[in-house]
Amino acid sequence: MSIVLELPKIPKLECAPDGKVNKKDLDAYFKNIARTTNRLKVSTIGLQLDDECSLAVIAAAIAIEELTTKTLDPVTTKPFGSLKSLELEAKYRARELSKDIEEFFKKEVVDILLTIIGVLGVPNPFEVPIPFIGVTADGYDPVIADLFTKDGQKKVKDAIKEDIESVKAFFADIESTFNGDLGIKSPDLEAEELWHKVKNWFNQLINDFIGAATEAIGKIVKAIPIIGKPIYDLVFSSIDPTVAIEKAFDQLIKDYKRKIKQIKEDVLSGKILEDTAEALLREAIDTVLDINIPLLGRVGDYVDVDLNKKDIVIAEFDFHEVEDAFKELIQKARRFFKGDLLVKIYDIIAKAPAFILSQFPIVGTIFKALKKVVDILSGKNPLTECEVLNIIFPAVFTIGALVVSLLPGCVEVVFVE
Repeated sequence: MSIVLELPKIPKLECAPDGKVNKKDLDAYFKNIARTTNRLKVSTIGLQLDDECSLAVIAAAIAIEELTTKTLDPVTTKPFGSLKSLELEAKYRARELSKDIEEFFKKEVVDILLTIIGVLGVPNPFEVPIPFIGVTADGYDPVIADLFTKDGQKKVKDAIKEDIESVKAFFADIESTFNGDLGIKSPDLEAEELWHKVKNWFNQLINDFIGAATEAIGKIVKAIPIIGKPIYDLVFSSIDPTVAIEKAFDQLIKDYKRKIKQIKEDVLSGKILEDTAEALLREAIDTVLDINIPLLGRVGDYVDVDLNKKDIVIAEFDFHEVEDAFKELIQKARRFFKGDLLVKIYDIIAKAPAFILSQFPIVGTIFKALKKVVDILSGKNPLTECEVLNIIFPAVFTIGALVVSLLPGCVEVVFVE
């Protein structure tokens, strides 16, 4: 029996010359692996069980699904519920991996700064309970530091399941997210978006800690000759441009959600006949895609969202995806901004006369810690984004090829976009 399979072409996941991984490429990579798995499963329907090639296709479908599950489950958290779509599940897992890369770099900086918090007088914010989760039924009391590890994230996500309504109440921006306001009501999808708001909150907390440590350095060295005033003035006169951009973005999204929700309500009540919510959603998506993030560029350069693609477009999915992408990228840009301040502080101390370090031991302690931070932020740390991704997920660059290799030789595969 001759079998022709039309399957999505899985793009090769590659590292850029500077060692970076494009978030858009990562999303497309996992999406098409999931689409391949799903289409192969669908292709097995109706195959003859007495045909050798048919049996090989069925076996391949089972093997590929097992492969993707076994490789993804250890390195990403499982969905809260049943998303009923391998492609959706893959997109959420890819989003999580992208955030994990950023958290990896931030943890490198955090671990160094934590060694001098006693000198700086800054409390450790990571050893306190997560404010929106209580003690679980089995006695687990989640602390913020748990979010630094994948095993910890899995435990936290399980804890969220026990009282998800309390977690939703903590995050005001979960409003109008797959609760029916914009058209789609899905508790499972709402829960996954909630998890990504937890991840973004964690990244903000890390940035806040780096900022608090930087301000503490400025205050501590203020009275020290030669370096004190330049460092203090640098720290307390610097304006983080991401703050105003994020504030404007939050208002923009709130306004779009309010308008779309009102249109839906007016259509249901009969007040208006034409449902223009979809058009407004598309407008909102295009607007977010065109936003420029300082030091990074357009949001649209990082998200695998194209409203002109041939596939069926469900605008609300894309709307929440680009909303989350902005939040992830703004935290990354904020880390660059705060890190740049630490680099400049280090440069001021490095150029100071030698007696500053010898006569003021506290400066020497800070200087040694900042030297390690600067090595990470300036690229002297040997790890690139690609290498970090490979540490987090060792099979990441080969899983696509492995999926294709499991297809039986008796079939003709036609790769489609």
